[in-house]
Amino acid sequence: MDEVGRCGLTGRPLFVLVAACPDDVPAALPVPGPYFVCLLAWDARGVSAADIGTVAGRLLRAGCVYAVCWGPDCERVHDIFDEVELELRPDGPWAMTTWHSSEPLSEAIWFALFSAWPDDAFAYGCRSVVGVSVGSPRWAAEMRSAFAAPGEFIAAWLAGEDTPDA
Repeated sequence: MDEVGRCGLTGRPLFVLVAACPDDVPAALPVPGPYFVCLLAWDARGVSAADIGTVAGRLLRAGCVYAVCWGPDCERVHDIFDEVELELRPDGPWAMTTWHSSEPLSEAIWFALFSAWPDDAFAYGCRSVVGVSVGSPRWAAEMRSAFAAPGEFIAAWLAGEDTPDA
């Protein structure tokens, strides 16, 4: 996992984790503060609910308090995140989750950078954004490019310029 930039608007450091497969998502992430926003880009079609639950559990235990799920079958990933979260913290507070199945990756990146704010119970300690790409170096490269220069990314996004979405 690499720190690739910092969001000028929020001051959050921005990280990208490239995982070739679900097993490569680690149980601990070296981020500042106890909590982070996670943009999870994953083609989860054909992945078992148990494997998705394992990844969700690792990220939640590592401090994920807002999961932005993107990619084929991200609705199911989102739902499993919620199930795992309820098992971990049955009485709350809970991590927020969203899915972005009908949007290009650039919109999910924008959302993670500028709109993903956790529950008030986690807000103070949520100090970074982690982009996790499972199985797609191309998606990781797009996140890395956006996270390395978020000001340029948002200017291009607002101008409607093409991005290399998959």
